[in-house]
Amino acid sequence: MSRTTFLILMVACTMYVSAQDVPKKNKVQDVSSQGTRPDSLFLENAYVHVQRNKASYGPAHSKAVGTRLIVALANLKVKSHRGVQALERGGVAAFTANESYDPPTGEYFEVAFKLNHPPLKAPEEWIEPTKNTIVYEDDEIRAFEERLEGGDERPLHSHAQRVVVRLNEVQLTDPRFERSKNPGAGLQVPNTVRFAEPIVHVVRNLSKIPLFNIVIEYKLPTAN
Repeated sequence: MSRTTFLILMVACTMYVSAQDVPKKNKVQDVSSQGTRPDSLFLENAYVHVQRNKASYGPAHSKAVGTRLIVALANLKVKSHRGVQALERGGVAAFTANESYDPPTGEYFEVAFKLNHPPLKAPEEWIEPTKNTIVYEDDEIRAFEERLEGGDERPLHSHAQRVVVRLNEVQLTDPRFERSKNPGAGLQVPNTVRFAEPIVHVVRNLSKIPLFNIVIEYKLPTAN
């Protein structure tokens, strides 16, 4: 083999190896086919748009959305025309369509309710839940702290369509159907959010620590 041929082969091999390395270094994961998990840190459907640590709907009269809520996952300050609102974990700052706020810095969810959503669904019957504390309410939605001590049970009650922000890791069950503590069943994963459909159920907290959720629920005529 001549020296010239040897050099040509060496250059060709080097270029091939470099070309193979480029996709590995700059690979971008394609998540378009994975969909949105119920417990994803980002949620969007025909009713709501939820983001974590990002606020896209701070300005008043934001396009296509009405009421927006900031749900704090850690100590947080929210600045608006009202001044600076200091929130602890689980605190809520709510804004109507004509109110503005600055995007906070920290750990939180922004929950924006869409204006032109499909008709609301209702549970089979309405039984007002007990042991909750309402922290915000307007004509369309209400937000409440959903709490239940370890080992405690909430009797039969109803829910409309709602966003649930989970704050404590607890295990829940409906004792009418499941009395045993099955590993992984009904586990509430902290710092996650999901959209839940109407239901009538009983809830028991199987854990030793309290249940703590922020629930933002559509109001129905039967629920007033």
